[in-house]
Amino acid sequence: MDIGGDQLGVLLGHVAPIEQYAIRIAEAHSLGHGPGGQTDVWGVEFQRKAHKVWKETLPPQFLRQVAYSYERCAWLMASFLLDEMIIGDWENIARYLAAVAAAIAEDPDCAEQETPPDPLGIGQMPEAIHYEKLAELMSIDAAERLRATAGVVALHCRLKSPAAPNEVQLASLQGLANGEKHAELAKRLGYSERHLQRILADMWRQFGLDNATEGVAFAVAEGWVTVPRNVAR
Repeated sequence: MDIGGDQLGVLLGHVAPIEQYAIRIAEAHSLGHGPGGQTDVWGVEFQRKAHKVWKETLPPQFLRQVAYSYERCAWLMASFLLDEMIIGDWENIARYLAAVAAAIAEDPDCAEQETPPDPLGIGQMPEAIHYEKLAELMSIDAAERLRATAGVVALHCRLKSPAAPNEVQLASLQGLANGEKHAELAKRLGYSERHLQRILADMWRQFGLDNATEGVAFAVAEGWVTVPRNVAR
């Protein structure tokens, strides 16, 4: 089937953090950690080892969310019709997502957690992950391949996504650019602060961004909003 804009946003919300994850591991390599000997990051064998590192600092409930989200995302990716230029990278990321989900599902502590209601992206990779330990597992070439592959897929999602934010997203971006706090912005737009947070989170996933700082900078660069002179950049 053809891929839709909303689905692209969901995919981007998963793939962009994987690219970030690989970059962090490469940074750990550059600081002298590892490198490890694992070269096949797409398979379950590596993900079982990586899961042990994740579990040191991340709660089972969060990992269950990751597994559910990744499993659904891998299923979506397998359903889309793609051109030949990207299909290899696309299939590798789908394999990666499925392998992560499978490794987490094998852990009884995670499997017993309640199934999340929605297959949401996990957003920015948590700072708590021991990237230095992952660097000791993964080879330098593998980290670079993961970064490059995720980058290709993320770029494809960005290019195929809707070209501009909708009216509510634009108003939210301009409010943030004006320096409004979330509570002020939510009140002006007629939303609860919690609903505004959801709007922003969905928007960051849609455009492959991590937070409001990146969102405003991206929106300014695209010419969608302007920053008043009295607002610190």
